[in-house]
Amino acid sequence: MTVIYPLALVALASASFLPLLPRASAKTPEQVFTEERGRIVSVDMLNARGELLAQGSGVALGADQIITTCDVAIRGESARVLWAGKVFKATPAPLQAHLNLCRLRAAGMHAPSLALGGAEKLRVGQPVNAIGLPHARLGGRLKGSSREEGRKGQDRICPMCDESKPTGLQEEHRRGPILSEGTVAAMRPYAGSRYMRISAPLLPGFSGGGLFDEQGRLIGILSPQRVEGESLAFVLPSDWLGSLTEMEAPGSMDQGSTDPGHGLAWLNQTLALEKKSEWRRLLKLSRQEIRREPSNAAAWFNVGIASCNLKQYSQAVNAYREAIRHHAGYADAWHKLGAAYAHLKDYDNARQAYEDALRMDPDNGEAWYGLGNTYHNLKKYAHTIHAYQHALQIDPENSRAWYKLGVTYDELKLHGEAVEAYRKTVELQPENADAWYNLGVDYAILDERDRIREIYQTLRKLDSFRAERYFNTYILP
Repeated sequence: MTVIYPLALVALASASFLPLLPRASAKTPEQVFTEERGRIVSVDMLNARGELLAQGSGVALGADQIITTCDVAIRGESARVLWAGKVFKATPAPLQAHLNLCRLRAAGMHAPSLALGGAEKLRVGQPVNAIGLPHARLGGRLKGSSREEGRKGQDRICPMCDESKPTGLQEEHRRGPILSEGTVAAMRPYAGSRYMRISAPLLPGFSGGGLFDEQGRLIGILSPQRVEGESLAFVLPSDWLGSLTEMEAPGSMDQGSTDPGHGLAWLNQTLALEKKSEWRRLLKLSRQEIRREPSNAAAWFNVGIASCNLKQYSQAVNAYREAIRHHAGYADAWHKLGAAYAHLKDYDNARQAYEDALRMDPDNGEAWYGLGNTYHNLKKYAHTIHAYQHALQIDPENSRAWYKLGVTYDELKLHGEAVEAYRKTVELQPENADAWYNLGVDYAILDERDRIREIYQTLRKLDSFRAERYFNTYILP
């Protein structure tokens, strides 16, 4: 029988069965803002007498074409836009209210074309940059939270994010664009793309502004809405722009309906309930939609999310499988299916689901991390290391992956490699007593006595019980 030693196992881990795609270099938010702010136009809606009724934002698509939300475009009888210091009279195209997207044509305007991105490769947690023009009396620069749920909205500093109406709108055209940084908070499949909620705070007047990725590509149009008592930032994906005039409502939802139980309004409510962690209400609302339209993949996905959070994992598996049945390329559903199987300790099916998710989206760091955990439970350590390394290539600050990588190296008796993984863990997560203890054990195995005493002093501050056990086991002769 062939014996495979630990070092050979690590070598096997370098044989990638799911290679990562090259990653485009990211621009800073400031670079994106500087390069793309000129794409954002001011949209003023006027009454029959030419008086200002409402203000919003728009994105210059090129030449005389402007895109904004119908929330802005329907609020007046005529429109004017300000771009590059000039005012243009704007003529609306036929409404596409089911997508909340409206085109304007500004005769005499000659805007350059812009680069469009797509929502298909986006994932939850990805940084995004929202650019819009606040109402005339507002200004400043907003910075959203990159860890939205943990920060509980502390960066929502704008005084009018509750959509209070600004008093006394003026005949004022000199509104400057501002930047609001955030991340993709949630996504659902809709109308051939993915509808989004982002964490970035949006001021009144941002509706119709642009959402840009880290390469400065337009990936969506800002569509803030007040839902469930909270102002939330939704995004209409740029994928809808190319065939806007031919777009038809998908069979899973009646997009043309104004009934709040269907279409974008339904999605908005479900995403709001997800944010508030109201899992039973989300489950009820999604089941109602499934009874109305059994092929709605987003509704099945919602049932899966709610069920997992209610610890009903078998029900979650069934829901994610139904979501995939109706939308085979739903990478997020494959990812969540893997996690649900893992909760049930069905690691073989979990592995298959994670691998299918990664074939569709090789840059999903959380799926790589879940796959690593699954392989660890299957005791396939070479594959475990391979998966954790991929997760860390995508997100080098994933302290959980560093810690589990250290645990895996320890199980292979590769204590030097484990030390490096644990050191990175405590650098990112200084309060992690488990990582400090394991690091100390490895230093003891490697007979690094000075390091052992340092670990003991640290453990005394973090966990007195562990510190005492460490002292008795590794310091006393």
